Amino acid sequence: MRARGHRRTSDWACDDALETAARYVGAVRGAPDPRGRLRVLADRAGIAAVATVVRSVPVVEAPFSDRPTGVELRSWFRMGKGLFLGRAPVAVLRLPDTRAEYLRGRPKQALRTNITRATALGVSCAVVTCPAEIGRVVAHVADRRGQDPAAMVRETADPALARRVSVAYDADGRPVAISETIVDGDWAGLATLVTVPTEGDGQVLRYLLHAHTVGDLIDSGVRMLTVSGSMLLSSAGTRYFQRRTGYEPVWLRPVPAPTPLAAVETPAVETPAPVPTHAAAAPRLPRPRAAADRRSAAERVEV
Repeated sequence: MRARGHRRTSDWACDDALETAARYVGAVRGAPDPRGRLRVLADRAGIAAVATVVRSVPVVEAPFSDRPTGVELRSWFRMGKGLFLGRAPVAVLRLPDTRAEYLRGRPKQALRTNITRATALGVSCAVVTCPAEIGRVVAHVADRRGQDPAAMVRETADPALARRVSVAYDADGRPVAISETIVDGDWAGLATLVTVPTEGDGQVLRYLLHAHTVGDLIDSGVRMLTVSGSMLLSSAGTRYFQRRTGYEPVWLRPVPAPTPLAAVETPAVETPAPVPTHAAAAPRLPRPRAAADRRSAAERVEV
């Protein structure tokens, strides 16, 4: 029986295991000391849930390019010290051919409803290319959130990165949300999606801006959108939002980009996810980094 107050995030095949695994990983990372960490690591239900998720999610190959944007996206999913949490499960959104197709269907009902509500409030979205306006928006949104602007949008990003910034403005023309994506051919990475604190309108702002961002990427020829960081490290609310906006959990595997002679457009390849050799062994989890090194997805992406 589902615990009272538990909100099912999706119809994903591994949904229940994903939630159990996320709570397990959170408990391990939040352990007060090494002894407590070892005690939590030994939880069999948590270990089994992580193994189930890793076995269940499909593998999606990502042929990031050797251009600055591709190098940046590849760095999001670099394996370190044998840890798999940088790649599985990762949220990926497959983009259709048109904006209308993205909004179609019963699973997108919440998305359409929130878009309608935001539009009724007078909120509108636009792609912003002017550096001065981007700087003004970042400063305003960061101030409203009480956040360091550099932790929200990287002001020192490589100018060679193909970045797209979209902004949501309220009825009075004030910026209330911002998104930043990095585009690498058919692939894009959602680097930032944040809103200002509001009295109940934050969700509708987020849905509207996300739909606008996706529409802009579709118009630009992007077919796959991903978010950095394991879904096991995100909040239940974030996973709920990802389901309502069409994301799915996958094991993302960066692969070499096609050579110029073989640069034929091919869809993402799915293969069965690798099964851990020692499924009963406790998974290795990343230790919390020092505050100076941490630029978590929670600070930059609310999906």
